[in-house]
Amino acid sequence: MSSCSRTKAQRSARCRRNNNGLSSSPAKIVADLDDVLLHILSFLPIKTLIRCKRVSKHWRSLITDPNFSNRIISSKHPLPISGFYLQGKRKGIQIRLSRRRNHPTPLIVVQSTNGLLLGLCTCPTNQFDRNYYVYNPTTKHKTLLPPVTMSDHVSLSLAFDPSQSPHYKVFCLRKTTNSSFYFASDLYYLEVYSSNEGPWRRVVSVPSFPLPPTVNKLGNTVFWNGAVLWFGPNTRDCLSFDINLEKIKTLPLPFPDHQEPTDVGTLRFMDQSRGNLYFIEVNDQSSSDLPVYEMDRNGSTWSLKYHVDLEPVAAAFPEMVMPDYNTDRWIYAFSVIGFVKGEMDAESYIVLHIPEKAVKYNFIDKTFEKLCSFEPSQDDGVDNFYGSRRSFQFIESLANV
Repeated sequence: MSSCSRTKAQRSARCRRNNNGLSSSPAKIVADLDDVLLHILSFLPIKTLIRCKRVSKHWRSLITDPNFSNRIISSKHPLPISGFYLQGKRKGIQIRLSRRRNHPTPLIVVQSTNGLLLGLCTCPTNQFDRNYYVYNPTTKHKTLLPPVTMSDHVSLSLAFDPSQSPHYKVFCLRKTTNSSFYFASDLYYLEVYSSNEGPWRRVVSVPSFPLPPTVNKLGNTVFWNGAVLWFGPNTRDCLSFDINLEKIKTLPLPFPDHQEPTDVGTLRFMDQSRGNLYFIEVNDQSSSDLPVYEMDRNGSTWSLKYHVDLEPVAAAFPEMVMPDYNTDRWIYAFSVIGFVKGEMDAESYIVLHIPEKAVKYNFIDKTFEKLCSFEPSQDDGVDNFYGSRRSFQFIESLANV
């Protein structure tokens, strides 16, 4: 054997020995290299990680592994808001739901929770024929939920906290009629679908219950602090269901100056950002004061957190002031797109939708700026700008669906 061959063989043998003098297998060496690679990848933005999946099949398998996505979520929790979906009354988000066929209607987003969307598609020939999906807009992956019987269906809500579990749950609030010879009353119960357990099942720990008289017309929903919240357009309280304790209760909502909520002309918005729950209730569209309430982390008390002064915003963007022909007065035409809680309080802001524009308003220093412009739409009446325009958070995530 030549000296050159002996040198290569000795060097190779040394490379396969660890500090204890024991031999390392090629699989162990590759595993060690993967650990280093995963550590490096964990510092990359989500969009960059999506592109890195194209490098090789091996990289794709590493990045799409649930353990890696959980590692990313843990290191970057809470995940920052990257943007918002803005949805009109009759328009949804067009998403390709199948490689073999497209659903005939767009996906109507119902809720956004920590990077996942809950949405539905209706059949044009039968509005009661609905398909519900859980969709990750970052990875473009989706799951069709088991069919939901529409006869007693009231509202669905998505619960997903990636810091606690890689699995999500969807809760369905259903209605049944409790009838007797003397009276008939509506009772409600819950069913749950789990991404790791499968089909719908009754939440047996929550008996059938009547809605409190201060809760009605449920439809909007938020997942916050381990609880699903359902609220309506003119209710004094919302339903709160703790998904871990499996207990349901009513949560009072704040009202400015002890005003009663009304069906017409009421702006109502509730959402969470970075673990904080916010609520807006305004009954006077001519008022330039927009109060923002924040819930404490115990989920028991609201406090007035911010005031948004609409007058300087309207001075800069006069198109947001419109005449109200029903009351013969001038009113502010806008809707709330969302809240963004910054790492520091000075970085927190609200995004407002005014005619053809989105405006960012900083809570602390009261500064504001135009974020973007929208194309003019036939829907751009005052009714579409005051509290009726739906919006949902977009958060980049590698969560599996």
